Amino acid sequence: MNLLGWMRAPEESLAQWDDHTALAAAVRADGLSRTLVCGMGGSSLVADVLAETFGVRSLQVLDSTNPEAVRAAGQGPDLARTLFVISSKSGNTIETLAFCRYFAARARPDQFIAITETGTPLAEIARRQKFRAVIPHPPDVGGRYSALTAIGMVPAALSGLDGRTLLERTRRVDIPAAQAMGTAIADRARAGRDKLRVSPPPPIAALASWIEQLIAESSGKDGRGVIPIVQDRPPVGAALPDSQTAGPEMFSADPLDLGVEFQRWEYATAALCERLGVNAFDQPDVEEAKRLARAELTGQSGGGAQHAAPLPTLTPVQLRNAYRPRDYLAILAYVPPTPDVFGQLQNLRAAWGRTLGCATTLGFGPRYLHSTGQLHKGGPDSGLFLVITTDIREDVEIPEMGWTFGQLHHAQARGDVRALLARERRVAHVHLSSLAELSQLMP
Repeated sequence: MNLLGWMRAPEESLAQWDDHTALAAAVRADGLSRTLVCGMGGSSLVADVLAETFGVRSLQVLDSTNPEAVRAAGQGPDLARTLFVISSKSGNTIETLAFCRYFAARARPDQFIAITETGTPLAEIARRQKFRAVIPHPPDVGGRYSALTAIGMVPAALSGLDGRTLLERTRRVDIPAAQAMGTAIADRARAGRDKLRVSPPPPIAALASWIEQLIAESSGKDGRGVIPIVQDRPPVGAALPDSQTAGPEMFSADPLDLGVEFQRWEYATAALCERLGVNAFDQPDVEEAKRLARAELTGQSGGGAQHAAPLPTLTPVQLRNAYRPRDYLAILAYVPPTPDVFGQLQNLRAAWGRTLGCATTLGFGPRYLHSTGQLHKGGPDSGLFLVITTDIREDVEIPEMGWTFGQLHHAQARGDVRALLARERRVAHVHLSSLAELSQLMP
């Protein structure tokens, strides 16, 4: 795989910008004032960055199969005025198709836009159900490199952002400097400093999670990779000898320079991976976790994965005792991705980081599977993985798929644990009856 179409994406999107804004005007004229992007990984993270950076409350993202998150996205009077942007390059991402099936049973066809490659299962669904529009995804651009394609620019147009300026400014990107930055990060990683704290300035702080998925999924292969550290508090990783920092001074704080930052980091990541000797454009271990999740779904009976036999993982105490110098801790939580829960998990993360004296990361499942999941299994064997699941109190059916969101949610967690165990990673899986028990995991 050598998907280099992202290099041309700004110019191609500039040529399409008038079409995107015309579509946005028609949508608004029909009374659709809220946009919900349904996707995973690179297909949804860019919309998150735009919404947070520009304060667009009408632009929201669903990238969780947790039933509580799905219900929250579709509840209330907002449903009738929501435009659903169903984004998937491959058109067969199981989470995205589940979101599509769920909302298609609750909303009108004119409330849907699909962004996908031509001829995919999603494109066929969109054609059959007469979606408002099907916007082709370029086949030579991978999902995590798609920020400046329709994946990012359609939500920008729907949100009334100045996408034209954002795209035009990408002409300022100093490509050799970006490549040199990536090579320097790789060289430091090869010398042992393989943790990269990513700390953009506050106006574009949301960019950190997008960079995290770009670097982690691109570089984490063949036992190599750079481990991005974002939103860590306190910043334990900054003081560690195996860390390096991409601090605020390395970024433009102007939100309209986001396009510059997207493309600068794409060039840097491609160069980083070339120096490490890995393919920047594939994700073999992501596919393995998906296969194991499907196997969990196929094998479910009775109560499903939520009540399946425990997997042979470590206990949290054993996980802590398995720590080695230069390790990092990854908390992987299959829970509702609400601000309150995020705060609780950040406290848990900080406590483990202080106790072990190591860098830490935090990912909500299944979102992280399309972000850092490749690094966890294909990257260096320096991770301690704490997987957290909870009981599903009120499940939600997925029309036409034969499963519930709760079953899918737990199958994805167990599938990833199985993938980690198959690579002899050090992993603990803790199932809680409720989030009130999170405090029990404090070290």
